[in-house]
Amino acid sequence: MQSEEYIPVGKLGKPHGVSGAFRFYLSRVLKNKTKFPPHFLIAEKGGMLPFFVSSFELIKLDEALLKFEDITSPEQARAYNGKELYLTQKNIHLYFERISEDIDYLIGYMLMDEQKGKVGEISELLESPAQILAIVQGETQEFTIPLAEDWIVEIEEKRKVLRMDLPEGLLDI
Repeated sequence: MQSEEYIPVGKLGKPHGVSGAFRFYLSRVLKNKTKFPPHFLIAEKGGMLPFFVSSFELIKLDEALLKFEDITSPEQARAYNGKELYLTQKNIHLYFERISEDIDYLIGYMLMDEQKGKVGEISELLESPAQILAIVQGETQEFTIPLAEDWIVEIEEKRKVLRMDLPEGLLDI
């Protein structure tokens, strides 16, 4: 995975009112109803352009009124009707609930424990109601490791290594 992967988080609807605001249809669930991203990215002219949020009002769990700083009229807003909004992989978990597809890139990564060293390669990810589990193929056995955020030390994307500080005894089970 490249460091600049963009994840869709919703789509702009028709302009709302006379100020250039939009109806925004979310495809993900916000972690906090009062905390929203300061900007979104829109694919434009061969690249991703940031649009900074001036106001955001959640109407339903999957719908909001959204106003960008530089869009001040319905005429300007019409040009973006139906556009997909994105966040970077790096920022998405600050504002939206995690879903299992977000971490599928970890399949094939080497899991390293801070104390024991090389554990094995992640071959599969399973989503349980409480957490996401990594199935790790060790040299002599298979491990099921919870991907608890508190245990993750570092994700080295270039080397495809997931460094964790696993609780003592977890690998002895």
